[in-house]
Amino acid sequence: MVNPGEPITVKLYGNRRLFEPGAARYVTLSDLQARMRDGIAVVVCDAATGTDVTDLVLSPHRLSSQRRTEH
Repeated sequence: MVNPGEPITVKLYGNRRLFEPGAARYVTLSDLQARMRDGIAVVVCDAATGTDVTDLVLSPHRLSSQRRTEH
């Protein structure tokens, strides 16, 4: 369980799978989008390097959801 106001950290593996260590489960981009809509901050890190890749992973989905809500 995540504390309110604390971001959820998700690890991105080379096979493009997203793993949420705090919940000990794999998640989908849709899961992350739903959490962001609920106001929960999400941080995606490369599992091998620890590099923050949040924008790289979530930006295309943010743009597509904005386009859907604008029409």
